[in-house]
Amino acid sequence: MPSDDPGQVEIQVIQDVLEAIETRLRDRERHGWRLTVPRSRVYAALLHAVIISARESHCFPATLDRAAVLDTILDGAEPSMQQAVGCPIDDVLDRSTVPVN
Repeated sequence: MPSDDPGQVEIQVIQDVLEAIETRLRDRERHGWRLTVPRSRVYAALLHAVIISARESHCFPATLDRAAVLDTILDGAEPSMQQAVGCPIDDVLDRSTVPVN
């Protein structure tokens, strides 16, 4: 249900980002990878990427839903030329997981 309340919009963004990273983490774990850091560290790193992206949007107010990186995180879209190369979820997971096999 869409909301005009900025706080509710940001909570929904956070929930969507956490669900996206959890889905990707579970997929990696099913394929023989394990975390080398606490799960909360992975969540924090990805939320930090969203916050930085929102701050860099130069929109006022710099709310989380304006973060340019969300398309890449939530939809798997290719990053724009203005964004860092790569996908934030993959970047975080590449630094935080190792193959078990």
